[in-house]
Amino acid sequence: MKLQYIALCAVLASPAAFAQSGPKSFGDGTCLPKYLQHYDVNGDGVISEEERQVMDQARDQIRKQLRDSWDEDGDGAISDQERDKARLRLRDMIEECRVTRFNEADLDGDGALSQDEFETLPGMANKLPDGQELVDAIFDRLDANDDGLISLEEFLAAVKQCDRDRDGPNAK
Repeated sequence: MKLQYIALCAVLASPAAFAQSGPKSFGDGTCLPKYLQHYDVNGDGVISEEERQVMDQARDQIRKQLRDSWDEDGDGAISDQERDKARLRLRDMIEECRVTRFNEADLDGDGALSQDEFETLPGMANKLPDGQELVDAIFDRLDANDDGLISLEEFLAAVKQCDRDRDGPNAK
């Protein structure tokens, strides 16, 4: 299941990475995202056109594997029931990924994130130091009970609320 989630992340993230105009490469040779590093076969920190083509082929294969796993009756079509089951599995995998990310940031293992631990989360670290006020405001908002810590429950509730806000009132 984790492999499917990682594959899905690669499938969903890859098109966005290459939707930019400009030269047919990704990366500046200094900071290639981790999920793309294994496609950089020559280790130059850039995804060349040839490496991108290989990545596209791998992405297509992953898509087919996912689609086949969702098509439980093997008829070549994803029914509404199969789609709903697939969505539930994906939601579970996303939730598991969020819990993992939380636990990785919980450096002392106490089940809650302190301000310092919160600042290590991806997305927070790149806002520092210029965005310290923003990071503080986000931390304060997530700390629903004002105890100076963000529990897993507070973290997940806030992320789910962001999902609802983003998806709008008619989203399932």
